[in-house]
Amino acid sequence: MGADRKLWNEYRAAWETFSRRLDELQAIVETGDRARAEEALLAVERARLPYDAARERLAAQLSGEIAALDRADMDARERARVRQTAQLLWEIAGRPSGTADSDWLRAERLVRTAAAGC
Repeated sequence: MGADRKLWNEYRAAWETFSRRLDELQAIVETGDRARAEEALLAVERARLPYDAARERLAAQLSGEIAALDRADMDARERARVRQTAQLLWEIAGRPSGTADSDWLRAERLVRTAAAGC
């Protein structure tokens, strides 16, 4: 196997944590508990960041490329995460009308809080 065993182990551990957090979020969303759902969503975001980083390091080693990500690509990824998070917040709230701005702002706060916590 070409990639360092440590990177593979780091990737697997990060994936397992991220996957567990997603399962927990799904279970909470099914209960309809909005407060716990937002907390679980933050936990998913916090687990996603190390998973993404481990995946990127592993992919870089496997491809032989160790390079920093382009800033524009990182900005696009963050906007995509905010958009996905806002969508989930809206769905958790029962898809109410007129909440797009507040959902977006809450999503930005969650994504940035998760990023700052890692």
